[in-house]
Amino acid sequence: METGMKFIKYLLFIFNLLFAVSGITLIITAAVIQGLYSTYLDFLGNEFHSAPMLFIIVGVVIFLVAFFGCCGAVRESNCMMITFSVFLGLIFICELAGGIAAYVLRNDVDVILTENMYKAQQQYNVTGHEGVTETWNIMQNEVHCCGVQNYTDWANTTFSHGVNVPDSCCIEYTAGCGLNMILSPDADQRLWTVGCVPELAKQVKHKAGVFAGIGVGIAFIQLIGIVFACLLAKAIRGSYHSV
Repeated sequence: METGMKFIKYLLFIFNLLFAVSGITLIITAAVIQGLYSTYLDFLGNEFHSAPMLFIIVGVVIFLVAFFGCCGAVRESNCMMITFSVFLGLIFICELAGGIAAYVLRNDVDVILTENMYKAQQQYNVTGHEGVTETWNIMQNEVHCCGVQNYTDWANTTFSHGVNVPDSCCIEYTAGCGLNMILSPDADQRLWTVGCVPELAKQVKHKAGVFAGIGVGIAFIQLIGIVFACLLAKAIRGSYHSV
């Protein structure tokens, strides 16, 4: 019994070290994704920003719980092991739910982006909405896109007057390069003709898929920790009864 308990204790200790690393990995991954898409805050719904924040919080909790689990394993405390198992179970549920939610949200990306970007187009170059204007310029320049579905979407905005597009739509950027480009016969050669929704949605879906995979993967790894903790708690109770 003593040898088996020591073996489980060492396995649990090693697991908690890996568990702590997984918490740090989750924090870094969520922070990177949050940083990448903070620029597009005006286009993405709150759901896409709350998910990374949830995983950052869960990552911090994982790190603290892993430390608690290490202490419980070293001290061979039955109470700490039971508490550790309960914490792991709650974290498992949160991560699994977050991972599934991130995956499900992938199906809504196109609709959310389209709706929000059409609204944001009407605020382009409008006083008081400088952040929206900057977001459009950054996105069109970095993603190499123009408009929502294509560059002609700008014709329906106050900024355009039916003929202009932002200079950030131009393949070769120069001040005023977007003037009268909607009616220009060579617009297809001088502007990014692909809409921003298809390009941005493709990137967001990929990142959401990776995010969901990591979250669900770590969640199932935690099941191993729950099993080890329960086995150690059972062994500790057995040792008490044998005394």
